[in-house]
Amino acid sequence: MNCVNHPSVETSVSCSNCGDPICPDCMVNTPVGIKCADCARMPKSALVRLKPNRAALAVFAGIGTAIAGGYIFGLATSMISFFAIIFAFALGSAVGEAISRASAGHHGPRLAAWSAFCGVLAVVFGIWSVRTGFTLSTLALRYAFTGHSIWGFLWMAASAYGAWQRNA
Repeated sequence: MNCVNHPSVETSVSCSNCGDPICPDCMVNTPVGIKCADCARMPKSALVRLKPNRAALAVFAGIGTAIAGGYIFGLATSMISFFAIIFAFALGSAVGEAISRASAGHHGPRLAAWSAFCGVLAVVFGIWSVRTGFTLSTLALRYAFTGHSIWGFLWMAASAYGAWQRNA
């Protein structure tokens, strides 16, 4: 047999869907066997997409977990700040897990970015709520976003990474 796309190449492999002979350059490995390029293309109906109601749940789960977890993070770091980086990573992982469950296990760059944003939001909310006593002044908000100089940024990065890696 000769390949359908390359008549000069002999092959003994055929597409598992249509049966056309294909060479190693033309074959596409799929979960159900080797297929030609035409048969390996998935129709749009077979693509898994995040439904709008699940996306809304993921948004609310991210914000809710960030607020609740951030407050707990703020309380924990006000008592023991030695393990704050580990607490921040665990907080980010919890936020990422909540978003993943709310979106029915979907993954992707948009969900990963939303998870990372909610991870940073959790740390900022934790610092702001506990350290400033829910004060809405310019100085209090600046303190929340800068945290403890470099430590606050490290906590935000650890939380963002913990959340991002769960949905990437």
